[in-house]
Amino acid sequence: MAIEPQSTAIPAGIASRIARLALHQSQRCQAIPTLSVLQGKAIAARQLWTQWLEQTGRSTGVGVYTSIATLLETWLTALAQHDELRSRILRNVAVLAHRSETELTAWLAHTSDYQRQLFWQQLAPLSQDAERLRSILDWLPDFPSSEPQTKPLALADSSTVLASFAAVARLFLPSAVPGLLVLLPEDNRAAVALTALAQLVEAVPQIPVALALTVAQVQYLLNELPESRAKAMLRGGLIDVPLPELGNLKQRLSDRNLDDEQLQPLLHLVETHGTTPDVLDTALTLLDPAHQPKTEEAADVYRSQAEWFLFQYLEAKPTTTGRFQVNARLDINFGDRPMEVDFLDGAAKIVIELDGHYHFQCLDNYRRDRRKDRLLQQQGFLVLRFLSEDVVSDLEGILDAVDQALATRSSSVTQPSEA
Repeated sequence: MAIEPQSTAIPAGIASRIARLALHQSQRCQAIPTLSVLQGKAIAARQLWTQWLEQTGRSTGVGVYTSIATLLETWLTALAQHDELRSRILRNVAVLAHRSETELTAWLAHTSDYQRQLFWQQLAPLSQDAERLRSILDWLPDFPSSEPQTKPLALADSSTVLASFAAVARLFLPSAVPGLLVLLPEDNRAAVALTALAQLVEAVPQIPVALALTVAQVQYLLNELPESRAKAMLRGGLIDVPLPELGNLKQRLSDRNLDDEQLQPLLHLVETHGTTPDVLDTALTLLDPAHQPKTEEAADVYRSQAEWFLFQYLEAKPTTTGRFQVNARLDINFGDRPMEVDFLDGAAKIVIELDGHYHFQCLDNYRRDRRKDRLLQQQGFLVLRFLSEDVVSDLEGILDAVDQALATRSSSVTQPSEA
C-alpha cells in the first residue's frame, strides 16, 4: 500500500470527473452506499483519485485486491504511516478509560498480559469497537515503520473484517475518513472484487472507496454479471478515465523534434500502460533533458526524474503496487553511513538501482557500485540495475524484468546468518 505524491495543478480535462467524484461523496454523506468505478488505465485512475482526495483534505491508500481481509491490512498499514493510527486508537480508548493517552500508553506497555486482558474486558461494554480496536492495536507496530508487516491480523470472518473497517472509520471525522483505491491483479477477479467492495461500502458507506478497472473488465461485468446490488453500483459509480487520443498526442509532440526512434516507444507506452500530463511531461524531459525544467515532484521527493517516472508505473502495475520504497535506507554500513538504495522491496529482498550519467563519470564510481552490489548480495538481496535513460524507451522491458525477479523470489526470504 502506498500514498501517492500529489500535484496541485488539475488538468482541465479531468475537472468534470473530479466533479463526479464529489457527487459520489455527497451520496456517502447521506449514508448512500457508493462505489466509484474508475474505467481506464491505472496510472490515470490513481491520479484522478488522489487529486480529488487532496481537494477534500484526505489521504488515500492503494491496494491490490486478493481478499477483503488483505485490503483491510494494507489500508491499516497506510493509515499507520500517514494518519497516526496507533495514536488515534489510544486517544479513543483513553477517553473511555478516563485516562490520558500518555498514561494509558505507558501502562499498556508495562503491565502484565493478565491486567491488559482484564482492562479490555472491562472496556468492552463501553464501546462496540473495543474488541476490534484491541486487535488492530496489537497488530500495529509500536512505531510507524517502513518494514513490511509479517504477522497476520486476527480476523475470524468477513463480518469481522467489515466491523474492523467501521471501527477505524469512526476514529475520523466524516469529512476526513481516508480513502481506498483498489486495483486488480492481472488474473480476472473483477466479479469477486466488485461484490466484496459492494459489501464494504454497504457496511461502511462513509469510506470513499474506488475500484480501478480496464475497459474490458467493465464490459465483462456489464455483460456477464446477473442483475444485483453490486452491478447497480457499478453502473451508478462508473467514471471514464480516457487515454489521450493518439492523434492529439502526436500533434502535441510534433514541436519537440523527436525522431521516430524516440516517438514510437513513447506512443507504445501510452497505449499499453497509460499516462498522465505530469508523467508525459517527465517522459519528454527524460528524452530531451534540455527542453524542460525538473518537475516539482521529482525535485521534492525523488533524487531524479527517472526515479519519479519509474515509481509511477511500479505503483500503477498490480504486481508491484505498494511493494517498493523509494530511496530506502538499509542497516548495512556503506561509506561510514547506512546504505541507501533507489528502490527496495523489503519482503522479496529486491533492490532496483537506476544508473545515470554520474555512475559512469569515473572508475571510482563504477567500483563503488560494484562494492555496493557485493554487500547487498552478501545480505541476500537481488540487485537489478537499469540505465536511467532507458526508463522511457524500455519501460516495458524494465517492468518485465522486475516481474520476473518477483516471480523467482519468496516473499519470506530469511536473513543470512552472520559469520
